[in-house]
Formats: sequence, structure tokens, C-alpha cells
Amino acid sequence: MLPDHPTRRRAITILASAAAVAIAGPTSPARADFEWRGTAMGADARILFSDIEPGKAKGIATLVEAEIDRLELALSLFQASSELSRLNRDGALAAPSGDLRRAVALALEVADITNGLFDPTVQALWEAHVDWFADKSHIGLPPQAVIARARQAVDWRSVRIEPDSIHLGDNQRLTLNGLGQGYITDRVAELLAAKGFTNILVDLGEIRALAPRHDGSPWLIARRDADPLRLAGGALATSEGSGCVLGASGAAHHLFDPRSGRSAAHWRTITVHHRSAAMADALSTALSIASAEEIRQLLPRLSGAAIWAADPAGRRSSWIAGRCDGIVG
Repeated sequence: MLPDHPTRRRAITILASAAAVAIAGPTSPARADFEWRGTAMGADARILFSDIEPGKAKGIATLVEAEIDRLELALSLFQASSELSRLNRDGALAAPSGDLRRAVALALEVADITNGLFDPTVQALWEAHVDWFADKSHIGLPPQAVIARARQAVDWRSVRIEPDSIHLGDNQRLTLNGLGQGYITDRVAELLAAKGFTNILVDLGEIRALAPRHDGSPWLIARRDADPLRLAGGALATSEGSGCVLGASGAAHHLFDPRSGRSAAHWRTITVHHRSAAMADALSTALSIASAEEIRQLLPRLSGAAIWAADPAGRRSSWIAGRCDGIVG
């Protein structure tokens, strides 16, 4: 069984002294900093426009909301009529939309890049844990036999994308929660760029800056127990187990290691910067499962990524894979 849409507490937020629509900052008399608020994939969402005519910013809201709704109909795990839900129910989907095809293809690409640390078929593990903890008579974590049964359905290599269809392996279900918010962030950012917007920050569960603020200063992105990051371009995504815990005592969390079927334990939090929000989202999910040595071994495959990690004791590590544009200082 599945619960209602799980809440996700985000570990990175935007530093801004924002009122309902205005954000403090240098502006010209006829212009202002504007903030749009809404929801996307069940998470709080907002878009910050730096030094813009308020009427122009407000006018884009309907377009943004329609795009989010359209993408959720493709990617949402919790809308019964979504393409993803129908794929999971039937095991195959004919004539999938371009967005579902691209999102699933990206999920399989990241699975290949990370040697299966990212696996969109881990939905079976989520369901096994939710069902186990729903029975109040159960004590402790699911036994190995329960995990072993669920893991039989976990193998990204069994998913097939055909020219006009997508097929799952036996008893498989997909989740795109590991990259869906980033994918929607990218699509909305690209929509706004096509409309001529530049000095904006899109925060739809993951964060992407198209450019710095109008005065050239970076966007300040807060981090828990760490100095803020100064973002001038590209995307940031954070994964942390405490964002969605399972069991009355938080015995497990949603970041499952496909190899063991258990919740990952190497890191308290992982933040990734990449030019793409979808890729940053997927990599933060994958690397939350990896050890420090595994991350080092993967670096040659992660071109353009910067990674910051804190382990359960609060010790910090960081890695950069090639050139990383967009982080200032």
C-alpha cells in the first residue's frame, strides 16, 4: 500500500527578506523584485524575479502553473491518472509523452553512470517498508525475507524504452521522485528563458538560477549548519534521509540502497550543483547511497558536478568533477 504524498522537508532554502510579492533589493522606480509562490510535485514552490515590471511577472504565473500541471500528469507517482501511475499499474504504456520518455531515459542514464546506485525501480522497496510499518504489531525493521522479496523487482536494466512504448520488468514499479522535481524545475526554467526572462531563480523542489540577480550579485542559498552557497547559475539539489522517515521512531528513510534494500547510512546530507536541475537531483539521490570512496571512483563520470556532503557525525567533505560554473566563491 502507498500513503498519501509523502512530505519532503527541503534542506536548502532561499535567503531573502520576502513579503507577499516584494523582495528587498535595489530596483528602479518602475520595477521591483517579485516572488511567485505555489506547489509542484507536492512541495512548496517559488520563483524569484529580480528587478522586473511586476505586471510582467504576474502575467507569467498562469503559464507556469499550467506547465507544472501538465508535467505532473506525466511524472506524478500520486495522481492515479498520470502516465507514470498507469505505467506502474499495467506494466507497459503505449504512446508515452515526450516528457515521460525523457525523464525515464534520464533515470536509466544516471543508473548506468552510477553503476545502479540510482535505480528508478526501488519503488518496490518503498512499498515493502510502508506496508511493514503500517502494521503496528511489527517491531523494528522489515526482516531480510521481506526485503529480499521486494528486491526481486529492483533492477533498472529490466526497463525498456521502445519507439512507441515503455515496458517494465515483472512486478516492477517506477518512481521518478529522485529526479522529478529537478526535471520540472528545468522545464519551467527553460520556458521562462524562452519568454525572455533572465535574472530569475526557479525553486520547484530543486533550485536553478538562469543568471545572477539584476545587479550582478549571486543568489544566496542557505544550508543547514554551513555557510550559504552563492549561486550565479546552474542548479542545486539536496538529498537527506531525514526528509522522509518511516516508522514511529524514524527507523528507516526513503533513500534506499538498491544493493541491500536498506536505507543508506553514509551521509546525513548531500548537495550537488550541476547545470541541470534534473541531473543535480538524480546525482544527489545516487550519491547519498555511495561511500566516500565510491564517490571518488565515480568522479570521472560526473563531469560538471560539485558535491558537498556531511556525514552523520557532521564531518564535511566536498568534491568537484571538472569545470563547475555557477557557484561564486
